[in-house]
Amino acid sequence: MADDPPEKLSDARMIGLAARAVRRARGLTAQQMATAMNLPLRTYEHFEAGTSRVNLDYVHRFALAANCDPYSLLLGPALGSIEFARRTSDTKLMLIFLIALGEFEKAMEDRLLTLDPRALIEAFTETFRKLEEEDRLRGEETESWLDAGLDRLAGKPPEGSA
Repeated sequence: MADDPPEKLSDARMIGLAARAVRRARGLTAQQMATAMNLPLRTYEHFEAGTSRVNLDYVHRFALAANCDPYSLLLGPALGSIEFARRTSDTKLMLIFLIALGEFEKAMEDRLLTLDPRALIEAFTETFRKLEEEDRLRGEETESWLDAGLDRLAGKPPEGSA
């Protein structure tokens, strides 16, 4: 069943597979997670296998025990991505997004009713493009800095000096 495409898996199964990916990335065993979540091992194994309905209490317990974002676990199925939770476990992307969204909702109140969906699409798309570009540039800057540092340590003159 785990080999099925994500669109054929139940939400509970996708959340369980995402939890397994996060647990493994954290280097934890199922027994360690069960203990941290105050669950019997067999109950934890059922959660990770996704053999029962989604249990929000278990999702939040897991997130607390694994220091990850519970909302990334929950939204992975909607995105069709088992890996979403693992990829965002350290940045807590969805938690940050939902906190900011909550602040926006409080500030806007009923004006939310009048927002133009096209403006929302444009704003979110542009924001994600900027984040992608900043990440790409940061990677290039980091590599350039490391290369220059390695050259200095090796006693090579900086580029442009003769």
